[in-house]
Amino acid sequence: MATNSGSQAVQQSTSGQPSEALGPGAFWNLLKDDEFRDVNKSRNDGQSINVALEEYAKAHNALLATEANEAWDYTAISNASSLEHRAAQIIRALREYERVVIFGNTASEAIPGPDTLDMGGQFLTNKTRIEGRSKIFQIAKEVPKGALLHLHFNAELNPERLLKEANSMKNMYVWSKRALMNEEDLRETEMVFDVLPNFIPSNNIFSKDYRGVNNEGGESWKAEKIHAQGGSCKNKKACGICKNGYKAYMKWSHFKEIFATQKFTRDYRQSESEKHEAGNRLQSEPQQVDLHPAEYWIKQKMVISELEAYGPAQTVNGVWARFNQATRCFKGLMNYKKVYEWYIGAAIERLIDERIMYAELRPMLLDKFIPDTDGVSKLDLTQQMQLIAKCVQAKLKEKDSKTGKEKRELFPFGLKIIYCTPRSIPRSKMLSEMRDCIRLKKEFPDLICGFDLVGAEDRPNHIGHYREELVAFKATCKAEGLDIPFMFHAGETLLDTGGSSDPRNSNLFDAVALKSKRIGHGFALLKHPTLVEQFKQKKDGNKIIPGSGICIELCPISNELLHLCRNIKEHPYPELLAAGIPCCVNSDNPSLFGNSMSHEFYQIMVGSPTMSLHSWKQLAQWSLEYSCLDENEIKGKSDKTRAQEMFLNSFERFCKFVDEEYGYLVDLQGQIIDHKVETAYGHPSDPGAEECRRDAFFKQQKAT
Repeated sequence: MATNSGSQAVQQSTSGQPSEALGPGAFWNLLKDDEFRDVNKSRNDGQSINVALEEYAKAHNALLATEANEAWDYTAISNASSLEHRAAQIIRALREYERVVIFGNTASEAIPGPDTLDMGGQFLTNKTRIEGRSKIFQIAKEVPKGALLHLHFNAELNPERLLKEANSMKNMYVWSKRALMNEEDLRETEMVFDVLPNFIPSNNIFSKDYRGVNNEGGESWKAEKIHAQGGSCKNKKACGICKNGYKAYMKWSHFKEIFATQKFTRDYRQSESEKHEAGNRLQSEPQQVDLHPAEYWIKQKMVISELEAYGPAQTVNGVWARFNQATRCFKGLMNYKKVYEWYIGAAIERLIDERIMYAELRPMLLDKFIPDTDGVSKLDLTQQMQLIAKCVQAKLKEKDSKTGKEKRELFPFGLKIIYCTPRSIPRSKMLSEMRDCIRLKKEFPDLICGFDLVGAEDRPNHIGHYREELVAFKATCKAEGLDIPFMFHAGETLLDTGGSSDPRNSNLFDAVALKSKRIGHGFALLKHPTLVEQFKQKKDGNKIIPGSGICIELCPISNELLHLCRNIKEHPYPELLAAGIPCCVNSDNPSLFGNSMSHEFYQIMVGSPTMSLHSWKQLAQWSLEYSCLDENEIKGKSDKTRAQEMFLNSFERFCKFVDEEYGYLVDLQGQIIDHKVETAYGHPSDPGAEECRRDAFFKQQKAT
C-alpha cells in the first residue's frame, strides 16, 4: 500500500494529469527556471528523471515501512485477526466520512457554514453532535476498555444522581459564601453541602441578614464548627457553641422551598428536552431526571461549562479555581455513610456499562472522618475502607446471583484504592498521612494499592518538597514487606515548575527519581527528552519486557477543560505514543467534566488520523499490564494474566459486533456505500448543507 501511495504522489503533473501522458523528460519541460534546466541539459533527461523518481519512491517507502514496523501499536496490528482488520477498516472509513459529512469543518477556502463543527475540536462544543450522530461514538461505547486507572473517587457519577440521593436526607444542609439576593449573588457564590445533626437550626440564606461564610463573622463560625465536629462536647444538642457553629447552614429541603419562591431574573426550571437528555446516561442510569429549580441551579456549580472552559478570558489558574470550587460542592454530597453504601454499587454498575474490567479509585483521605447518616457520629478511615470493601463484595456477589457468570466476568476483579493527599500540606502532616496509608495497607492489603500527591501543579508544593518523607516511606514499606507504589500526578501543567519559578522543580523529575510506577497526565513530558527515555519500555534483545516502562495515565478531556490544550488535536498523546511510551486512557473527573470513558476513547480515535482500532486495543492492554492486579499465580495463572486473556476474548467479540452492526456501510475495499450510509445517519439539522458535503465526499471517494 505504501508503494502505491508513493507512486500516486509522484506521478501527478502541475496540470493535474498523469506525467506519463507528457512523455519522458516532460517534468523538465514544465520548469520555467532556465538556470535549473541548464544544469540538466547535458544529461539524458528521461533516464535521470526516472532514476531520481525511483530513488525518491524507494526512500519514501523505506521511511514509511520503518515507521510502520516501529509503531507503538505494531504488536496489536501484527497479531490482529482478519476480523480485527475488517473492524479497523470499518471504523477508519466511518471516521473519515463523519469528519467530512457529519461535522463538515474541513480545509477549504470557503468560510465554514453555521451547521459545521470541527471533528476533534472543542469537546463540550461538539458533545451534542458526538452523542447524537456519531457512529464512532456508538462503537466507542461498546469497545472493551480494560482497566480504568485514573478516576477520582467522588467524581464517577453524574451530579443529578447525587442530588436525588440528597433529597432522602432530612439532615442535609448547605451553606453559601454570601446571601442570595439577586442574579449576581447566584453567579458569584460558592455552595457547600454537609450532613449535620438534625437538631441544628436552619438559617435563611436568602435573607439580607445572612452574613455568608467568608464575610464578617465567618471565620468565627468556622472555628465554632470545628469545635462542634471535633467531639469536644459530651452533649452537642445542649451545647450553645455547637449550635452557633452551624449558624451559616440552611437545611437543603428548606433551601429548595425558598428558592422556588424567589423572583430571580433567570428561569431555573428544567426544560423537557433536558429531562430526557440521555446522551451520557448509561443503561444503569435513569433515563429521565427531573430537577427542582434549586437543583438545576446548583448543578451548574458542579460542572465545568463550555464558557468556563473555553471563554476568551479564561486561564489555567482561573479554571483550576473553578474546578476546585466544583469539587468542594460535590464533597458534601459524597462524604456520609448512606451515600457511600449506594455510591460504590452505582459506580460499579456504571463501570460495567462502560465495558471496564477493573478500576483503581483515588479518594482524598486528608479528612479522617465522614459523618454517619445521623450527622452525629463519625466513620474513621478504617471504617470507610471497610465500607468500600464490603460494598464491592456485595455488588459482585449480587452480579453472580442475578445475571450469572458471564455478566460477573465484565467486572471480575473489583476495584482498589490509591491513597491520595494534597501537595499543599506541611511536611509534618505529610508524615502522618503516610503513616495512615501504611496502616490501611496492613489492614486492607488487597484494597490499598498506591500512594499519590494531588493538586494544581502551578501551586506549591512540588513532590520533591517532601523528598525526605517520601524516601522514608519507601524504606519503611520495604522493611515491612509492603508494596505501595507511587502513582504521582506529574506534568499536568504548562509551566512545569512545580509551583515555583524554577524549572528544576518539575514534578516529572521528582516522580522519575522516586520510581513512580505510573504518572498521572504527563502532559509536559515531551519538554524533557532525557526523561522520555526513562518512560520507554525496556527490551531484552528484541523482546519488550512487560511492565518495564513508566505508564502515563492519559486524561485528554480533563487536560482540555483545564486549559492545557484547546482540543484533542492539540493534545500530545500521539507524540507520547510515537515515542514508545506506554499509556492508558482515563476519565479523571466525569462528574465535573460531563465525560465518560466512551467519550475518552472516541476523542483518542478522532484526535489523530494515525489512531485505529488496533490503537484502542493496545491502550487497553497496557491499562491491564500496568495495573495493580495481582501477579501471584493461583491455579497456574495470575489475575493479570487472566485479565489479559479475558480481554482478548471480549475484544474479538467486539470486532464481530462492529462487522455485524456497521459492516454493511463499508465495502471490502474500505469505501463508504452511498445509498446505505444516508439512511443510517438519519436526518441532519441542515439537510441541504449536509447533502452538499455528502456529494463532495463521494465525488472525492470515487476519484481516489
